[in-house]
Amino acid sequence: MTGEPKIPPEPPPPPGQITRAFDYGSYIELIVVYTGTTEPQPFTLSADDHYGFSDAWRTEYQRAIAAGEITLELPPQPKSPPS
Repeated sequence: MTGEPKIPPEPPPPPGQITRAFDYGSYIELIVVYTGTTEPQPFTLSADDHYGFSDAWRTEYQRAIAAGEITLELPPQPKSPPS
C-alpha cells in the first residue's frame, strides 16, 4: 500500500433525464428522455429488472427527487369517453 487515499470511482453518467415519476404502488413509472433523443419514453422502475437498467435509473431518480427536480406523482387517471 502506498498510503495514498483512494478516490471512489465516479458513478456512470445517467442514461438520460427523468421528466416525471408516477407511483403505482408496486412499481414506479418514470417518464425519461434518453441521452441523444428528444422523445419522452416510459421506463418501469421495479425490483426485478432482468436487463440491468434499473440501477442507473434508480440512482438518477433518487438524485432528481433529492434535488427537487421532480416529484413522485399519483398515476394519471384514465380519461372517460365523451358522453
